[in-house]
Amino acid sequence: MGEQQCPYREEFDGNDYSASHLMLYVDGEPAASMRVRWFAGFAKLERAIILKRYRSMGLFVPFVEWAKSFAAQKGYPKAYLHGQKRLWEIFERQGFQKVNEEPFHFSDHEYGAFAADLDIAGDAPSVLTDPMVLNRPEDQFDRPGILEKSMERGATNPHAGWTERRMN
Repeated sequence: MGEQQCPYREEFDGNDYSASHLMLYVDGEPAASMRVRWFAGFAKLERAIILKRYRSMGLFVPFVEWAKSFAAQKGYPKAYLHGQKRLWEIFERQGFQKVNEEPFHFSDHEYGAFAADLDIAGDAPSVLTDPMVLNRPEDQFDRPGILEKSMERGATNPHAGWTERRMN
């Protein structure tokens, strides 16, 4: 936040609790983060940051590409972002196109709105997806989760007596 020199009070916009927060690690240490908010029909990539000591490693482009892939795996056909003017060429090289030619500004920076079409995964989750797959961690739909292991116990329904009392 300090490097952007945005007004501190504007950095807390109320959207952190309704977003996914992506982390990129280098040798077990957090090196980058990004926030993703989910809208009907698109994923909005926000607040991508690479820590200064990792910027020479070329992590930004692969991190954005991974975020786009993550959104596509979840079934989102588009990625959208607000890019600072100094980054417009980078986003355009990554397949983003300006939504319109009108720049806008907030928190003392000039931005443009960009969108990119995503290749939706053929096995993107839907309401018809196996319920246990939908219980898996967000980025691990391809691996069994902890709740699938609990299926081995069967349903003991420990609260059944309580439910029956409440109905009578």
